[in-house]
Amino acid sequence: MNYKTFDFNRRMFLRGTGAVVGLPMLEAMMPFSTVHAQTGAEGQPIRFAGFFMPNGVNHGAWDPKGKALAKLPPSLTPLENFKEDLIVVTGIDNGTGAHNLGTSAFLTGRRPKKTPNPAQVNVGNASIDQIIGQAYKEGTTLPTLELGMSAPSKGVGMNGSSNVYRSFVSWKNATTPVPAELNPKRAFDRLFKGVRVTTGPGGGPSTALQADKSVLDSVLEDAKDLQKRLGKEDKQKLDEYLTAVREVEERIALQARAAAGLKITPEVMKGIRATDKKLKDALGKTQKGLSAVPRIPYREYGRLMMDVMALAFWSNSTAASTLMFGDGLHGRNMSFIEGVNGNHHSISHHGNKKAQLHEFHLINKFFASQMGYFMGRLKSMKEGGSNVLENSVILLGSNISSGQEHHGRNIPILIAGGGGGNLRGGKAIQAKVPIAQVHNAILDTVGVKQRVGGTKDKLRGV
Repeated sequence: MNYKTFDFNRRMFLRGTGAVVGLPMLEAMMPFSTVHAQTGAEGQPIRFAGFFMPNGVNHGAWDPKGKALAKLPPSLTPLENFKEDLIVVTGIDNGTGAHNLGTSAFLTGRRPKKTPNPAQVNVGNASIDQIIGQAYKEGTTLPTLELGMSAPSKGVGMNGSSNVYRSFVSWKNATTPVPAELNPKRAFDRLFKGVRVTTGPGGGPSTALQADKSVLDSVLEDAKDLQKRLGKEDKQKLDEYLTAVREVEERIALQARAAAGLKITPEVMKGIRATDKKLKDALGKTQKGLSAVPRIPYREYGRLMMDVMALAFWSNSTAASTLMFGDGLHGRNMSFIEGVNGNHHSISHHGNKKAQLHEFHLINKFFASQMGYFMGRLKSMKEGGSNVLENSVILLGSNISSGQEHHGRNIPILIAGGGGGNLRGGKAIQAKVPIAQVHNAILDTVGVKQRVGGTKDKLRGV
């Protein structure tokens, strides 16, 4: 192991003229211690959305009784209007039982390598959002859209694994996490700045989208100076990270060429303008970087993010998107929910106390309501005789079963949407299988032949 350590408190970013690039977790920051295209209704593309909900659930109020969803359990009642589009899966095992490792296993289906060294993280394979995005990238502005609501954590978790694992659910490959955008206005601008109503089917926008100057070009000198101070493994990790950032920039630069694939109908444009106004009203002129969390109410923050995701799907700007409601050790104060007094992580360690279990249920119910908001947005977005919800697959799940039990057996899983006519909701599935089988079932639904988690098996009954 090649350790060089020094104070990084003020060097978490590369800085250049008018540009700031966040750094990945480096060793030096630590103390020394095969696709077949498939389309949905009327030839519409099938999209994938992955929502990460930290800290597990109160299973007594979350798990359904029986195989039908005639009556939803208390925590899922906000999804009452979407029962026929919902599959509740219980018994799933992510093989980790840890806040950190379980977070990165959420979309990869593998148990990550346990290491305190951020330069040696390994999750086994790419996450399914990245696989789907790459499979259907043609004609999109950004093949994948990664969104988050808490900044990445540095250091090492209690179980001895790097906090990189708890900070990311999207992985480009086994060793490279994909940074999430934390500012919904910046995400919106990346997708829609400068777009116009298309001239017709297959027509491009009336004006070309403008590409910004490369951020990396602006911070190149700072990066060169930093590399001189790093050890061998850190240099390699920094090179990989900067390459990933450059690839994101190149994806953004493809906007003009990809514009012909966008579906900016007058109805979509109306939605874009309404969302732009909503974002400006909520955020003002604040334009912060990737690692800056906007100071807006948590409920509204999440819904703004989902507004951007929904528009990205409706306009065919992206094929796959993820949203982390928090990192894997989410400690946000949830007292804004009526009946809750305390932070998410502490309440999840309920000690089987009735009052705290009820508060945990209310937090779980809140996240179900957020998912319901997104489903409602997609259902309102018409595509010919169908809608975006019918042509999407949505996955919501967690990193652990419950904060109290602290294991990865029976983690909460919801699958929703029509999957282009390939999903049949209104049911519960009990299956004691690895989470990779859920991933493989989703990949099969969207027509991707690649498999994850080291298995070809898939969850049956979906």
